[in-house]
Amino acid sequence: MKGYGKILDKLLLGVGLVLLVLLWVQFPAEPMKDLHIYNAYTTGAGNDAISKESFLRPSKELSPHQVMRIQLRALQQNDRNDSGVITIFNFSSPVNKMHLGPINHFRLLVREPAYRPMLNFKTYKSGKMVITDNTAYQIVVIAGQDGIETAYLFILAKQKRGPYKDCWMTEGVARMEPEPETRLI
Repeated sequence: MKGYGKILDKLLLGVGLVLLVLLWVQFPAEPMKDLHIYNAYTTGAGNDAISKESFLRPSKELSPHQVMRIQLRALQQNDRNDSGVITIFNFSSPVNKMHLGPINHFRLLVREPAYRPMLNFKTYKSGKMVITDNTAYQIVVIAGQDGIETAYLFILAKQKRGPYKDCWMTEGVARMEPEPETRLI
């Protein structure tokens, strides 16, 4: 029986090494620069046309104020090809994209009840942007198509490394719920 245990151990070790090599080949240690195609997502319109909005992407020259304006305009002018949604996805930081998933999942997320008012909204009011070191925070109140106002907190971060080093990108957007009213007894 001891002989079978040793054979089984060696077999499992061999299978483990083969799987490790396959994973190593499939997922390189560092992303290759020529594989970054975040701006090349198609709009899903049934043809291969890419909307002009899908080409908007982070740049070192853009300030956090400009990044916010680009994203708000993209959300307000989103079309049936989702060019605004693609622009927002392009401005999502690499860490944020790990949480959001692929573009098609992101398209579904922005249509959830919490974020749906952001698509094709009528008007917006933005608070003062607070910038600390490499992070920027801004509250934006959006009046949706139905006229109801909803507040969102945008969190931007200046990227520290990678292909977007020194670019301001979105780390997250949180819907701000109104404080519940309190009563004095």
